Amino acid sequence: MKKKIVIDLPLNSEKCRSKAMEIAVRSAGVLSVSIDKEKGHLVVIGIGVDFYKLMECIRKKFKCSRIVSIEEVKPDPVKPTPVPDPQPICNCPSICNPCVQYYPTYQPVYEQCNPSCLIM
Repeated sequence: MKKKIVIDLPLNSEKCRSKAMEIAVRSAGVLSVSIDKEKGHLVVIGIGVDFYKLMECIRKKFKCSRIVSIEEVKPDPVKPTPVPDPQPICNCPSICNPCVQYYPTYQPVYEQCNPSCLIM
C-alpha cells in the first residue's frame, strides 16, 4: 500500500533542500519525493517505506525534524476507456480479388510432319 509521509524540516537553503531529498531517495521503497517550500515540508511517497529508519537518517542531518503526518494514498479510480463500435464487415463478394493473379496458359502445338518438307 502506498504511504504519504510528510516531514517538517528547516529547509532554509537550496543545499538543505537537495540534501533532504537525497537522503529520502536513498530509502528503500520510495517512489517520489517533493518539497513544499511554503510550509517547509518534505513529502515522501512510497510503498513499504520504513518511516522510522527514514527519520533516523534525516535526523542525523536535521536535528529538529519531525513527522507531520502519515497517510495511505488511495489509488485513483481508473476510468474505463469506451470501446469503439466495431466496423461492420461486408460479406459481399468482391468483383475483383486483388490477391489472385491470373497467368495465361500456353499449350504446345504439335504439327504433323509433312513429307513434302525438304528442310528436314
